[in-house]
Amino acid sequence: MKQPKKLPSEIVALLLPRLQDEYNAFYMYRSASNWCTNVGYMKAGKYFAKESEDELAHAKKIEDFLVQWNVTPELPMVAQPTLEFKNLPEIIEAAYDVEYKLYEMYEETSVKIFETGDICAFDFLQPFRAIQTASVAEYSDMINILTGVNTESKFELLMLEENLFEG
Repeated sequence: MKQPKKLPSEIVALLLPRLQDEYNAFYMYRSASNWCTNVGYMKAGKYFAKESEDELAHAKKIEDFLVQWNVTPELPMVAQPTLEFKNLPEIIEAAYDVEYKLYEMYEETSVKIFETGDICAFDFLQPFRAIQTASVAEYSDMINILTGVNTESKFELLMLEENLFEG
């Protein structure tokens, strides 16, 4: 009986770390959402809850791609996220770091996949590269706005939250 083609193991090995990255980002944003909500940053809490949902959706897309190519992906171990934060700017800076690292990893993975000649897998990653480019720009703008904000002033941080996050 004929067996369907599987995604080459080289491509699977390149995609599985991105799956882990997306799950790690999901947990980081979940933790950020919980912390924000718990300390009274309700708009930021909702924003980071949405960010966590987006990261989980990205993980699902990678899983679905692998399954559609007859691969049962190993679900990755994820690191324990930070549960306590000093303040809202610390979370924004951590989010920027997460998004920039994802940007770098998707770029690197895309180059390696392109070099294999698997254009289908390369094209699959295009939306991820676009998402990461937009996310890096968004958090970069937030960090620029943080300049001059007194991170010790709850009032200034609440005003910052009001301006950065939709209700």
